[in-house]
Amino acid sequence: MLSQSVRQPVLCVFLAAVVLWTGLPALAQPVPGGGKSGTDLLQEAKILYDNLQYKEALDKLKEAIRTKGNSRANVTEIYKLMGFIYIIQNQKTNARRAFELLLKIDPNFEMNPLLTSPKMLDFFNEVKNEQKKKDRVIMQHTPVTESPGAARVEVKAYVVDLQKKLKGMKLYFRKRGDPNFAEAEMAASRDVAKGAGSMTFVGAIPFVWEIYEETELFIDYYIAGLDDRGNWVANAGSPKEPFTFRMNLMTGELPEGARKTPLVKSWWFWTLIGAAVAGLGVGLYFGIDAALQEPPPPTTGQAVLVFQ
Repeated sequence: MLSQSVRQPVLCVFLAAVVLWTGLPALAQPVPGGGKSGTDLLQEAKILYDNLQYKEALDKLKEAIRTKGNSRANVTEIYKLMGFIYIIQNQKTNARRAFELLLKIDPNFEMNPLLTSPKMLDFFNEVKNEQKKKDRVIMQHTPVTESPGAARVEVKAYVVDLQKKLKGMKLYFRKRGDPNFAEAEMAASRDVAKGAGSMTFVGAIPFVWEIYEETELFIDYYIAGLDDRGNWVANAGSPKEPFTFRMNLMTGELPEGARKTPLVKSWWFWTLIGAAVAGLGVGLYFGIDAALQEPPPPTTGQAVLVFQ
């Protein structure tokens, strides 16, 4: 049995060994980039790329993209260089993915045509155009050309929105000659699905105008698709170039009270006119009669003087 003086040094050695052993895994864990920044790794990758060491450059780029604190410019440059290397290695699927990730970060990114080979420039522009088509909200609308008189005119628009950017649809309308457009919400129809991201929206232009003897109206309108911030993501027509259709007021059925009787044809209008004319006539008669009568002699303040 160990004495107290012997047990203490043995215990200390044991504890030190435990601390060292439990600390080894943490010390052995690789740090992304070996503690280097994304900028440092990117610069090393560029040097390797210029020296045609593509595999080594790609490894550096993969390390760089995993480091924290990368700037937006760094990330776009990393994905650009990755795309170049994958094209050189004839890995077009990976190259396409690298450029798509680049464009997610900066949709307006442009390659410098003076510093980029035609092969890589064409491939990148092809990916960019495809990405624009995917991101774009496509709207198709068959314009209304003519309509009978009606309480409301239905308007439809077919939309393809793969990225789900569309948050609402609005229909803007006015009678030709009016300065401003009114607006109405369009709703998604249930019987609409024709493919991924497709939807048909339906709205109506209500008859909100008063008319008299008109036989036709011309209605201007346009459609706008809005994102969650209220920005346009698609449209059919515009305030400057709206669609226009003719409404034939001689056919169909207008909402009750829409057609008004002209003022000059209203019975009450002529009743008032008649009363006014009658009153004026009576006034003129008595005025003229009073003017023609001889004034009566004065009753006071008069005297007759005769001189011989």
